[in-house]
This record gives sequence, C-alpha cells and structure tokens, in this order.
Amino acid sequence: MKEKRLLLLVLFMTVATGSIFAQSSVKGMNAAGITGTIVAPTARIGWEKSDLGLDFTYSMVMKNHLSHIPAVTVSLFRKGEISFACDFEDTGTSRDYSNLLLGGKFQMYKEGGSSLAVGGDLEWVLGDAVKNLDSSKKKSADIYLVATYGGSFFNLPAVTSMMIGWQLLQAGEFSSNFNYSMGFEMGLFPETLKNYVYWISDFSNYSYAIYNERIGVNRGMFNTGLRFDPLKSSRFKLVVNVLGTDLLDEDARGFMLNATFGLAL
Repeated sequence: MKEKRLLLLVLFMTVATGSIFAQSSVKGMNAAGITGTIVAPTARIGWEKSDLGLDFTYSMVMKNHLSHIPAVTVSLFRKGEISFACDFEDTGTSRDYSNLLLGGKFQMYKEGGSSLAVGGDLEWVLGDAVKNLDSSKKKSADIYLVATYGGSFFNLPAVTSMMIGWQLLQAGEFSSNFNYSMGFEMGLFPETLKNYVYWISDFSNYSYAIYNERIGVNRGMFNTGLRFDPLKSSRFKLVVNVLGTDLLDEDARGFMLNATFGLAL
C-alpha cells in the first residue's frame, strides 16, 4: 500500500509539472552537502554565475537520537562542485560513529531552466564502532545522472529533478542496485511571499549514507518541508530548510533542520 501511494504521488507531480518553461531554483544543499533538495541531488550547481563559490552547510537529523552533518561545498567554473561532509551519528549507546561523505557533480548542459549533470559519491565509515567492521566493509560509492527542469504546479513556479544512478559499492561489496530519486521544489505564492518561501520534497530508494541511523536506506521514502531564502543577493546565500523525513513510515518519521550559508569569490 505504501509503495502504491508513493507511485501515485510521483506520477501526479510529474504530470502536474509537465509544462516546461524557464525557472530558477533556490540552490540549497541536501543532507550530504550537494546542491539538491533533501536527500536527492539536482542538476544545478551552487554558484552558476561565479567561477568560484563556497557553501557551508549544517544539517541536524533527529529520530530518537541526533545526527549532525557539517559540510563544505566548493563550486568551480560555473560547471562543477565538490562537497566534503562528516556525518556524526548518535546511536544512544557508547558505539557512536561518524562517516566521511565526499561528493562531486559536473553540469554537462544548461539552457534556461533545464540542466543535466553527472555525479558521484564516496562514503567512508570512520572508527570501529559499526559492528566492528574491518576496513573492507567501510567503503561505499555510487554514480548518477540527474536532469532538472522548470515547470508549473497549479500555476505556481516549480522545479523538478529526476535522478538515476548505480550503487557501485555498498558496504565494501560490489552492488547491482540502481538508485533513483525525484526532487521537487515549488515557490509558494510568489506574489505575496516574494519568492522567499518554497515547498520542497523528494522521493528516493536510497539515503544520504549507507550507514546512518536516521533516514531509511534501500527502499522508497518520502521527505518534505519548507525552504526559506531570506537573503536575495548575487554574492551571498542563506537558505534554511525545515523538514520531515520518512513521513510515509509510521514508526520511522523524523525531523531535519538544514542551513546553508554561501558566498561567491
């Protein structure tokens, strides 16, 4: 039943955003520090009008206990970005652990509100707290292709991203799993709120990290919430997300607060 509801919602939103025209999305960061929605990436780059940009992101994810994820993202030459994040996982026991998350993305095409990018992620579990893992089980990696386009949703400006990827390495073992996600961003009442408030959502069958205690891995999930963009500037960025995670799972729902401050150099 949960999978059917998820599929129907994805199809509905895809059809509703089908009329494409040029729109610009707010370039906030996802939980892993890559330009995106919540878990999913987009084909946009953090700074597309500057040859060099820096974004500093902090994410707090809560479900029973807390995870803290600081990240630094470098945008280069208006075409690519590299992210460095560390996920500090609180398990509620003495066996807390952390993950090093590295990501990269290259934008191959951009025209108006449409763009296409390729990317990949690396994950490394730090320390020995996760089930006494040997070093061969600590590494994970994936690659992906993502497309982003502008459209409308009930006559409100919207941006949709579709991603498909391959989980090359999962917990140290070769994987045949395919990753997919859909990210959605819509400006709420732009005439009244002046493009300061957005509704963002994403669906995916993967999480921001293979080893994490907060957002489910290897299944369909739905995350949604509000994105605030109070600082309208060509040189500086401030984006704040207030989000609910795993909302289709009665026993796994959580909360996420994400804030990004960036500047063009």
